[in-house]
Amino acid sequence: MTLLALVFAFPSLAAEPSDASSGDSWGGGGPALLRNASSGSLVPDDDTGGATEGVSEDAPPPRTERRRRAADEGESEAPPDDAPRKPRRKKVPANDAGLVRPDVVPTPAPPDDGFTFVGLLTTRATATNIVTTNPLLNGQVVGTLGGLNTTSTQETTGRSAEQRLGAFFRYAPPALDGRFALDTAFEIDYGFGDASYGIGGNTGGAFGADQVNLQTRRLAGRYSIAKDVTAVVGLQFVADGASDPATARIDDLVRGGGRLDFFGSEAAGVSIYGTARTRAGSTLGRYRVGAYTLWEQGVGADDDISLLMADGEADLAYATRVGLHAWMLTDTAGGAAGLLGSGPTSALSELQGGPRLGVTATDPAVAPVPNAQVLWLAADAGYNRALDAGRFGVTALAVTNLGIVSGEGMTPIGVQGGLFDVEGRVRWAPGAGSVLRAEALLATSDGPGTDYYTGVLTGNSWGIVGAIQTTHGCYLLFPDPMAVNRQVAAVYDVSNAGRGLMALTASAGWDAVPNRWTIGVGGGHARASDGTVMGTEVNARVVYKPFVLGNLGVHAGTLLGTTLPQDPWVLFTSLDGMVF
Repeated sequence: MTLLALVFAFPSLAAEPSDASSGDSWGGGGPALLRNASSGSLVPDDDTGGATEGVSEDAPPPRTERRRRAADEGESEAPPDDAPRKPRRKKVPANDAGLVRPDVVPTPAPPDDGFTFVGLLTTRATATNIVTTNPLLNGQVVGTLGGLNTTSTQETTGRSAEQRLGAFFRYAPPALDGRFALDTAFEIDYGFGDASYGIGGNTGGAFGADQVNLQTRRLAGRYSIAKDVTAVVGLQFVADGASDPATARIDDLVRGGGRLDFFGSEAAGVSIYGTARTRAGSTLGRYRVGAYTLWEQGVGADDDISLLMADGEADLAYATRVGLHAWMLTDTAGGAAGLLGSGPTSALSELQGGPRLGVTATDPAVAPVPNAQVLWLAADAGYNRALDAGRFGVTALAVTNLGIVSGEGMTPIGVQGGLFDVEGRVRWAPGAGSVLRAEALLATSDGPGTDYYTGVLTGNSWGIVGAIQTTHGCYLLFPDPMAVNRQVAAVYDVSNAGRGLMALTASAGWDAVPNRWTIGVGGGHARASDGTVMGTEVNARVVYKPFVLGNLGVHAGTLLGTTLPQDPWVLFTSLDGMVF
């Protein structure tokens, strides 16, 4: 508060001349501002300490003088009548300890119980002309459109609704201080009105419900074995990159490593994930080594399928990563693992868009046993994968697979093929959905000979949805990664059934209201290496975000230039919500 404010706030102070000789005047003996008793004007005191001109000589002595006189006489000075009074303090209740209780009492944070949960609920209502001709396959339908899954198109429109819950749990006991955690994940999905009072996954939405349809997706222990080194033991999600799926961003999985084009499903085994850092703590890169058992048929027999994986990724510069990868699959199951068989000679591989190699028997009396050994070598690079370090991002992937399919009673088949994928994205306007994207994919094809396979092999030859393409932005040309129970496409696997692939996809999105309303269009064109057109897709979408991590969208797409009875089309509404 300034001196001038004090003067107007306390008139009694200004009505008394200062005693400069005593050293008690405002300013330590310098000129003081005094109020003229008659006119109220402010005049400066002179340096002699005498009465200031314009001030009445009958004015009472200054307060400091009165205090001094009262002290000499042993009396206490009574405050003047016009002196301001100090406000009384409001009594604040005290607690039992006698401490003053504040107006806002902070509450302690609840103790960490070590339990975390993430749930993703997806509901979809679909209208389409795609149908299954086999009534037994009205539950889960995957694979190539028009292939072994008995899907086709018709003139009439079919309608369905389905729902899926993916529930992810982790329990890390606080007493163990992060040394151990239990990871589990379960899935429940069904079609509205499909079945009830039965046993089996992907169904249970009919009247009465009570379907036993809980599916176990993950059950593994996480062990902290050293600083920045974690071992995961048990049933877990296996990706084709160095990032830990339990902690990585989605763009690190689908735009890093093999982009899930080669392996992206659950398997039982052991993974070790680590992060390399400098002494200052900055990240140099990350790595993963893993060993998994894909199929175990006979405990005492050499008829299993195993997978070894080693991945390394380096942070070379700002937002720039480069990775090297090696995966080795050994298949001694003779093509007999699973209901539809296994390996590149099986019906399972053909169902999901992979190759089905013909086997040439060497002895008519001996049934061929097609075992396989395949090695994948891959390199990927990316700048600003997640578009969180700038407006532009680009990623690239190159893969080659080498190996042999051989066994008793058959002519060996050599394996040598490759794939190249490059994608560019740019955020051109505010909002997460305002992105322009283009991607090109090239895969080699099989030749005319029967002793060598020169195409691509993926996990789809050994497991149901063993690999999944995710970044193309299509609904029918390539598989929709957000489909619930009915996931079919003209090109379901990047090998395109061994016919090779040349594909170009693109999409454009605009957030009309940033991070609230998104409008987008997209599409793609694909053909085999021999020029056969697989289809041309055109699609559109409108997505509204009613709450954080929630989407309500309307999507439509059609596929032109197919050999099906009718060009397939789809229209669906989706409602997604994530809770944690």
